[in-house]
Amino acid sequence: MVLIPAGEFQMGSSASEDETPHTVRLSAYSIDKFEVTQEQFEKIVGKNPSDFHGKNLPVEQVTWYEARDYCKAVGKRLPTEAEWEKAARGGTGTRYYWGDAIDGAYAWYWDNSKRTSHAVGSKKPNTVGLHDMLGNVWEWVADYYRDDYYPASPRENPAGPFTSKYRSIRGGSWRDLPDFLRTTRRNYDLPAGRFNHIGFRCAKSLD
Repeated sequence: MVLIPAGEFQMGSSASEDETPHTVRLSAYSIDKFEVTQEQFEKIVGKNPSDFHGKNLPVEQVTWYEARDYCKAVGKRLPTEAEWEKAARGGTGTRYYWGDAIDGAYAWYWDNSKRTSHAVGSKKPNTVGLHDMLGNVWEWVADYYRDDYYPASPRENPAGPFTSKYRSIRGGSWRDLPDFLRTTRRNYDLPAGRFNHIGFRCAKSLD
């Protein structure tokens, strides 16, 4: 895991109506260096639901509930949406964590993925050493999703809306065009859904 120190950051952007920029302060936490792999998931859960098979490929076709339960089983939890974005940004303020233009050296996406997921960690990491925060598979996070949440978000350790039909996903995937890989880009899906372009990674509080 990678330690993300406590501190403030600017969350969101002016690129979309559901990304209203706002300042957030988070307590320190750790987050997985890689997306959870099929080998790791099968070791704990006893099955591998993924469409694309390979022990070092990210697990996919997992529901939000299964992602939550896996993290709990290994003594962790899903990151909040704010934690995910702070970790992904790695202190940068650019469109992607490597700059403002798409760069296939850092992410798997529509133009270079050959329509499949790839082994975790096979692209360059961000500034804090995290791999595949953009591209490869979308990642479930803990929060419910609402498009009007950011303006009402608390400044300290926001945990998302109280309820919603959807759960947030972040980071874009192998099947997406560059705009979906923006560090601030938000998306969502039904928590009981299974998709071969959605996986997850875990986080852990330090207190």
